[in-house]
Amino acid sequence: MSADKPVLEPVVPPWSTALVLVCSECDGGHGIDLAHRLKDAMKESGHKKDVRVARVRCLGICPKRGIAVTVTTPDGPPLSHVVAGRDHAAVQALTGIILPE
Repeated sequence: MSADKPVLEPVVPPWSTALVLVCSECDGGHGIDLAHRLKDAMKESGHKKDVRVARVRCLGICPKRGIAVTVTTPDGPPLSHVVAGRDHAAVQALTGIILPE
């Protein structure tokens, strides 16, 4: 490794509004689920590029019922939520958190 190159370099993330981490274990593994529906909702609302939805391994906050989601925004600290279901109402509730009016 070269001595003149830093070990860590800062990177500007491609999202500016929010990063949404969805627990893939709570969300049912693979297939059509909350993460995919949320990605589609962000695309339809014109926020495809500035909101990143990522499926991750266990967040360590698994609820007995529902899906663990953590939302980070530039305006505040990361907030974790438990979403009940994968339907349209769950996506709307998350959209309201991610894109406050």
